[in-house]
Amino acid sequence: MSLPESLERAASQLDGLADQIRPANGDPHRLLEELSRDEAARLLGWILSEESDDAAELVEAWGESDDGANVLLLLPDDGIPKAGRKLLRKARHRLRSRGVEVAVADAAADAPRRVKPESDRFQAAHLSTPDFRGARMGYLVDSHPSGGARLFEARFDPARGILDFKIYNAGRSKVRGFLKSLTQGSSGRLFEVERDALRALVRRASQAQPADRPLPTAFVEWRSRLFDDTLEQQATPGDLARQALGAAQELSAEQRESALEAVCADIRAGRIGPWPPTTAWVSNWMKKAQDDVEGLEGAARGEAIDAWLDEVSTALAEETDAALLSHHLDELAWVGWQTDQSEEARALLAVSSAQGGDASVAKALARSRAEAFFGPFLTELRVVESSPLEDDAPAAAAADGR
Repeated sequence: MSLPESLERAASQLDGLADQIRPANGDPHRLLEELSRDEAARLLGWILSEESDDAAELVEAWGESDDGANVLLLLPDDGIPKAGRKLLRKARHRLRSRGVEVAVADAAADAPRRVKPESDRFQAAHLSTPDFRGARMGYLVDSHPSGGARLFEARFDPARGILDFKIYNAGRSKVRGFLKSLTQGSSGRLFEVERDALRALVRRASQAQPADRPLPTAFVEWRSRLFDDTLEQQATPGDLARQALGAAQELSAEQRESALEAVCADIRAGRIGPWPPTTAWVSNWMKKAQDDVEGLEGAARGEAIDAWLDEVSTALAEETDAALLSHHLDELAWVGWQTDQSEEARALLAVSSAQGGDASVAKALARSRAEAFFGPFLTELRVVESSPLEDDAPAAAAADGR
């Protein structure tokens, strides 16, 4: 049984509490808004006694707020079975280890249900690291007017626009658990972000939406409320990283050269980027490479491949949108800043600043990017496969006496 199911059972069995429990829709935090302190204690005692398997979720959620902590600390143990008492005592230990004590009891203990103040709204914002093309996942959370939370999930790309946009309604504890699972996972690729910075980032991506691919319907419905024109001058996460870490001109020429080498090495190794152009662009250049080396072997084949790589790198540098590449690098600097890799972040910012006006920097980046997304193809291109019949020809000739 789940917590919402246990709460529905409680609503059926606890006289006078059904009208308070059911509107919460299974959300532990909303329950605290609907119940007085005594009513909350009555419900908690019942859950601990009757549904101890589901009580842990309720206890954990209530331990996150002052009102809930008071209920946990004031509830008598009498009559609660062993499993429930164990949960309650662990929760109290966690609270006291954080220095949480019982608030002074007053008339509020028997106060009627209260309206939640605007300042107590549940809001959150999280942002993923970019993938190899620059696409990211963003999560915006807000309180749902009827209880629980509303989760907005956006998949977006600064060059390709809004790729997907979904909305979920769920209890706050479930939303918190979902975000916690992504934030604390083994990959650690989701970070808390300033809400307006994420909104500005998604809005910027929406402005790049191609004409032949309409914005998702859900995004259009919420655009005026979440991603309106008031965000025009709002800093994105990359802007915040630049403000926090300082301008690239603070680095010496030697440091900037070292920064470029480090960024290029990360691109070649697949740690960042490489932001390939369109699939058609890549496939066309692969076809040209195959044509250029057709029939060539040995040194001649290697020279042709090197010449092709020079050509494709030059073409990539010329076709690269410097502003878009700066955006990619700045946003990666924000990720570095979030993970306490400030030196790596400064290197990214330095290269971001330089590549728009320095042809040599742009060329070095383009070469690294080309080597990264053509890497496996180049490995195969350098190998000339011979026919098994050709390999066996000398041996066969010797056997025949020829």
